[in-house]
Amino acid sequence: MRTIAKATGAMNRALQGIKALIISGDLSPGEQVRQEEMAEQLNVSRVPLREALNVLADQGLLFHRPHQGYFVTKRAQGEYAQIRRMLHLLESELMLSIRWPDDALLYTLRKLNAEMRVCVEQADIQRLIEINREFHFWVFSLSPNNLILEEVRRLWSMLEPPMWNKFERAEDRQSTLLEHDRLIAALEACDRSRCMAELERHRYSPESGMPIELPGAAPDMPEPRARAKRHTNTK
Repeated sequence: MRTIAKATGAMNRALQGIKALIISGDLSPGEQVRQEEMAEQLNVSRVPLREALNVLADQGLLFHRPHQGYFVTKRAQGEYAQIRRMLHLLESELMLSIRWPDDALLYTLRKLNAEMRVCVEQADIQRLIEINREFHFWVFSLSPNNLILEEVRRLWSMLEPPMWNKFERAEDRQSTLLEHDRLIAALEACDRSRCMAELERHRYSPESGMPIELPGAAPDMPEPRARAKRHTNTK
């Protein structure tokens, strides 16, 4: 049992380490993950490292080229907009179906936001990102829709590298804490419409800078009625 726990711990350490390097920009989009160097840097063996690489490939942060290795996924802005749009729809679906939190969970959410406040004061961005994710998924897990929840987890992983540009400025980090406070208050009040409004405000606050407009042509419009009538008269 100790051996299994140790292996799992090494894999999780590798997983979090590589993800942190991607989010921080130390691993750039399109860059190859050199496994020998990465195993040494993260102080893990090749086996848990490969397991972590496979997980990150499943999450969409990496992609695998046969006989070449793993590379950091490089996405166009239009792709990020599509991911953001999917999250918009699925997160809203979760919020529409959540049960109201009990006092213990409200305490947990306030405690997490207090821990985030310490990270803001210390400018510990990596830890801030981790706690922020935990905060949101405690809320989302109030929904019984587990399949939607798992898809939201996957999409969050794909979007995380550019998502956290909003944490670069101190004032934006402070805004996140206030937005969380308002969301907790809405949850405590059992006010669903207020919860949806607070999530929307938090999710698309101006400082996030992440578009949701989808690429492509505008949808076809119906033919004007007058034109359709003239066409009928020529028959």
